[in-house]
Amino acid sequence: MPVYKVRERMLLRALNRYGMSDEGCVRGWLSIPHSMRIFYIHAYCSKVWNEATSFRIATYGPNVVEGDLILHNQDANETSSLGDRVHIVTAAEEEEKLYSIHQVVLPMPGHSIKYPTNQVGPWYKEALANAGLQSCKFRVGVLQLNIPGCYRHIIKYPHNLIYEPVIETNKQDCEHPTAQKTTLKLSFKLDSSCYATVCLREMMKCNF
Repeated sequence: MPVYKVRERMLLRALNRYGMSDEGCVRGWLSIPHSMRIFYIHAYCSKVWNEATSFRIATYGPNVVEGDLILHNQDANETSSLGDRVHIVTAAEEEEKLYSIHQVVLPMPGHSIKYPTNQVGPWYKEALANAGLQSCKFRVGVLQLNIPGCYRHIIKYPHNLIYEPVIETNKQDCEHPTAQKTTLKLSFKLDSSCYATVCLREMMKCNF
């Protein structure tokens, strides 16, 4: 194992010392720094959230439907309970079209979150079950694991968007030294935990 693979070496060293028993696996897990352990958990939960969002959009499109989650009082004190701020859309509210798609949130898995009560809820359960986490409460004392979960909006808007076409001359084209191509230069800011991956994918029609 290469020397620069520090975390992998820590894990293998612990497994070599304590064996592949349950205790050995726990000691191997705890041999990794806490911040990195949480990073791995959050990375998995983000993956689940991304796939859930794709399923939600593919299933219901831009419409707010019964069973969706709406986050109220976004500017409320951080000590307030998230559960008190999350509202499940009713059939009457769907009929009256009280909410817009940019108000809809989906949960990052954890022990203190609500799941949608429409088809997205069972999707979460199936995704977790496929990973062997159907009984996981995201709070495991022996693993020093305590993941409350959170909510993210499925639609976010960029700030300070600037775009401009850029005409470039392809100097490396020997046969057509004056050949030009037009590219698009984008500049914008995003809120915390937001990424431009989907935006760029839709514009460029390719996967990253």
